[in-house]
Amino acid sequence: MALPTYDKSKRRKSNFEALPKDAYVVRIMNAKEVPYQNGTGSCISMAFDIAEGEYKDFYKKQFEGNTNEDKKWPFDAVFRLGIPDDNSENWKWDNWNSFFADLEDSNNGFRFQGDPASIKGKLIGGKFHIEQTEGTDRNGNHRIYNHTRLKWTCVAEDVRKGKAGTLPYDKLISGDSADAQQNTMQTTPDGFVKIPDSATEEEIPFD
Repeated sequence: MALPTYDKSKRRKSNFEALPKDAYVVRIMNAKEVPYQNGTGSCISMAFDIAEGEYKDFYKKQFEGNTNEDKKWPFDAVFRLGIPDDNSENWKWDNWNSFFADLEDSNNGFRFQGDPASIKGKLIGGKFHIEQTEGTDRNGNHRIYNHTRLKWTCVAEDVRKGKAGTLPYDKLISGDSADAQQNTMQTTPDGFVKIPDSATEEEIPFD
């Protein structure tokens, strides 16, 4: 009996590299306004990548290493900024004002005029933390997955000078803080980042 052939290009990735929790200079790869699925407004959804330093092009490499036919830009490399309105709480306005202040101060001469597309290609500082999600692996076993996610922004030059300040607290599922403190990222068995069950293709808008 002849044994089946193999496809070397589809080897499972067993040495997936996690992005350490830290502050990085990031580049916005694309941006567009996206409505929230629950109908309560919209956000600017931005695909980004690490722009400088040891982890430059981190998510691009992750994307290019994905052998799935329907691959999309990594879920962990999409940042969503809620668009406030007259009835929005102060924290939402604070997020909005702080983001564009950081963006303008990171890109000399840039002024945001209301078009999300104008953000494409711009640099900004990003502060990352660990967020955990729950799911099941291919064997039906319960798993807790760690994701290094962009939570806050800052001025890019502050990151370069090591003056980005305090990182945001981790968003942990109770009882699993040890894994997150080690800055590890658990992945699906094929070696790629676990996407939360609540995410849909519409929420991952950049191919």
